[in-house]
Amino acid sequence: MTKSIFSLVGISCTLVASTFFLQQESTSAQTCNYFAGTAVTGQSVNVDLCSITPASSRSVDFIYYLGDERVVSQANCAQGTWISFPERQINRPQSRATQRMLEVVCSYRFYSPRSTSRVGTAIVFDPPSNVRVSPNGDILCSVRGRSTINIYGSVGSWYYTDVCGSIGVIHSSQVRF
Repeated sequence: MTKSIFSLVGISCTLVASTFFLQQESTSAQTCNYFAGTAVTGQSVNVDLCSITPASSRSVDFIYYLGDERVVSQANCAQGTWISFPERQINRPQSRATQRMLEVVCSYRFYSPRSTSRVGTAIVFDPPSNVRVSPNGDILCSVRGRSTINIYGSVGSWYYTDVCGSIGVIHSSQVRF
């Protein structure tokens, strides 16, 4: 099998062909793969979180899988659409899964996943505190005890952290510096 290695804030992710995303029980898959749900066609929608790269303040490059088809794309976060390549087709969400996909991808707009520099640390002062996949998105994990977490930047009133083992966001009301 062909393997590619990506890094997201110092967290290594191993991707093994397109079948990799269909094996949700794999611990590597859970690091880079985000299952957004089922499309109107009945196919699963999986986002490769390790592929997300901000292209501008309005757009984000990313790869997702529709079933086992790999789709190279760019989200236009301002318009709520994405373009798939090489056909350059403009797409709009038709299901909750594709809407979630755009929310997750666009939450990375102002974040550089290639950066390995930690901005600082913060204390989760009033647990339990939810860490989410994207601002107001699905819960990635909960911090159950008062603890110090790494902070890698922010988007609005949310801070990027790796406390769950992969990048997520925690609301500013839950942390103190």
